[in-house]
Amino acid sequence: MNTPLLKIENLSLTYHSSRGETEALKNVNFDVNVGEFIAIVGPSGCGKTTLLNIIGGLLQKSRGNIYLDGKKIYEENSKKHQFNNNIGYMFQRDHLFEWRTILDNVKLGLEFDKKLTKSEKIKKEEYILFLLEKYGLIDFKNKYPRELSGGMRQRVALIRTLALNPKILLLDEPFSALDFQTRLKVCDDVSNIITKENKTALLVTHDISEAISLSDKILVLSKRPATVKKIVDIDLKSSGLPLKRRENKNFSKYFEEIWRNIKDEEKE
Repeated sequence: MNTPLLKIENLSLTYHSSRGETEALKNVNFDVNVGEFIAIVGPSGCGKTTLLNIIGGLLQKSRGNIYLDGKKIYEENSKKHQFNNNIGYMFQRDHLFEWRTILDNVKLGLEFDKKLTKSEKIKKEEYILFLLEKYGLIDFKNKYPRELSGGMRQRVALIRTLALNPKILLLDEPFSALDFQTRLKVCDDVSNIITKENKTALLVTHDISEAISLSDKILVLSKRPATVKKIVDIDLKSSGLPLKRRENKNFSKYFEEIWRNIKDEEKE
């Protein structure tokens, strides 16, 4: 049996404050295989982004283990944020620096990676130019973010995330700041790029339709403290890009099942 690319094992997080303890996550378990696109949904405030932040090294877990390629990552009881270059994070907003050109924004990660040799850095800069060319942004490399549309900015943000060639991408509601029409188009763009670059992705979203149209599998979290309530396999990729998948006759069945599970949690 193949080792999953990412394995989450009994992951738990408890917040401590002067008012006492609050359990945010409790014994979360799931696997992500190479090439999978997995979405995480659940009731509002259940801890979806918290889970992603722990996997990305932005938050310290209380218990449990995270394995990448079969190797445990992140030190136990560390007081510092821990980052892993094999994990790329794309946030809710594009976070492009307005005073930097598009090319300089995309190259930002290379500036922070002090372990890169000169030859490695040159190869990654060539890879960045290749991605900008491949996905229609090369003519904008010397322009500034304010000169781009919202959809183009999100493509730039994704390419910046891909620049260090991470093994897995974490996407935290990356389309939430866009209007609905742009959002549908950018979903197609992002799905196309991730598929063509053979990347594995983990998406957090509150939009059930978005989750169904993009993913191979959906994890439904319970209310806080969050656990994995249900895993739903999605079989719509043969329909084409995400927008076309919404037209599939089984789309509404998936929506009904996931919606019912989330609403049941909110009633309890």
